[in-house]
Amino acid sequence: MLQIKKSNSIITAFILSVAMVVSILSKFSFVFPIQIVIFLLVFSLFIYLVNTNKFKIDLYITALIVFFITTCLSYINADFKLNVRDYIIILSSALMAGFSFSFLSVEWKKKIFIVPIFIALWLSMILFIRFLINPQGFFYGDNFYETMALNINVIAGFLALIYPLFFIYVKNKQNKKAFIALTIFVLIAIFLTKCRIAILLSYISTIIFLFEYRKNKIIKALIVLSIVLLVCSIVYVSSLKSSFNSIGDRFVWWKTAYLIFKENVIFGCGFGNYMVLFKTFRPELVVNTLFAHNIFMQLLAETGIVGVLGFSVLLVSFYMKFIKRMKEGENSFFYICIATSITSFIIINLVDYSFFVPANMLMFFIVFSSMFYIETEQRKNLKVNLYICLLIFVIAVFFLSKPIIANNYYKKGIDSYVSGYYKLSIEEFEKAINYDKKNPEYYAQISRAYFALYHNNRGEQGQIYADNSIRYLKQAIDLNKYSAQLKESLAAVYWNNDKKEEALKYIQEAVKYDKYNPYYEEEYYKIKNS
Repeated sequence: MLQIKKSNSIITAFILSVAMVVSILSKFSFVFPIQIVIFLLVFSLFIYLVNTNKFKIDLYITALIVFFITTCLSYINADFKLNVRDYIIILSSALMAGFSFSFLSVEWKKKIFIVPIFIALWLSMILFIRFLINPQGFFYGDNFYETMALNINVIAGFLALIYPLFFIYVKNKQNKKAFIALTIFVLIAIFLTKCRIAILLSYISTIIFLFEYRKNKIIKALIVLSIVLLVCSIVYVSSLKSSFNSIGDRFVWWKTAYLIFKENVIFGCGFGNYMVLFKTFRPELVVNTLFAHNIFMQLLAETGIVGVLGFSVLLVSFYMKFIKRMKEGENSFFYICIATSITSFIIINLVDYSFFVPANMLMFFIVFSSMFYIETEQRKNLKVNLYICLLIFVIAVFFLSKPIIANNYYKKGIDSYVSGYYKLSIEEFEKAINYDKKNPEYYAQISRAYFALYHNNRGEQGQIYADNSIRYLKQAIDLNKYSAQLKESLAAVYWNNDKKEEALKYIQEAVKYDKYNPYYEEEYYKIKNS
């Protein structure tokens, strides 16, 4: 029995470590094939643990299931289902990773936390080296970080999530001085990100840790000095006009989320679809964004009331368990660090979006699940369960590989189109559609290829090409009706085909779905006055 538990721990540690490393080294990637690799890694671990262990369904597991179901329900009425599907896969990986992590003892969790700690050190080293190479970029903006992640705030969010975990090792007597130095190193790196909320929360986390040693006079003085500096910094930052501009933008982004929610109260517009509907629902001209910059507002827009309630149940289960852990007293400092990490990250995501980045979401649920421990009992009849699990895994691989194969045909189609082989590109795009019928991009590209054939041949055959171009664009719009770009493309095809009324209809729709884009307004008057 003990040997089986140890083998489970080793397998869990290895697979989760690989998943964490892949998610970060892929540059916090949203790329679907990479997310499928991570999903299959974690899914294989999930079915292995379920196969080899019996466990009770407690509040924590119930909360995980409820949150997962509520996000899946958002798929039902979603417009751009492709996006929702991809985000549900990303969330599934994160939830299964967290679930698997909760099988481990505290000692094993500490061992695995070394992996994200070294990743945080690696990212911090890159930030330092970049600062030393290009110090001017620190003050005037450096696009280098966009090659590492969507935004520097994504890196800041990850570092802020991992930072409190360093204190677990600082508390230990072994290598204490080394970990103190590394902790300071990462804290300075967080300052280099210039993400104010991440800096603030990491600074407060440091003060919380110092309270453990408050009986020491020097530490007590340091705590007082730190609090004074914190208050002065908050007052100073609040006086900066740029801060208010940033807040003003966020209020518009949050209002946009609310307007989306009003149209989709129960199940939302689809998990991950805020970025799709943003331009249609924004109430005024504002800086474009992919995220609402508030975790609850985005969940409200994307998953509706049921999604927010599902996530709230998760948070309630977490803090209830934390209170229980504090009363028990065992490993209390470990759980304080976990609670600090999760609380900091949630607060950061009240004004930011790093939670919705796949690597950060994965890491969040791993740290989140550290608060829990699932008591297990070995299953019998392992071979029977193993065959069932292998069948489930093979089915998952079969269905999840189809979008990857489709993407491969899509790339071939693009290459053929660029080379001027339009008919060949159509064949490749059609193969892509056969493997993934939910992707509007494939239909749009076929339409584009048919239009190129029509442009080169305006005769009787050319009209067939034009009709096909229109047909495929309409199918693309059916899959993503909020896309102003698709509607403008259809208007252009109609206009070039001397069908002015239809062209006007769709260019007006393009203006409606992206009313603050002057290009569509210009195209409307261009067609109207032609």
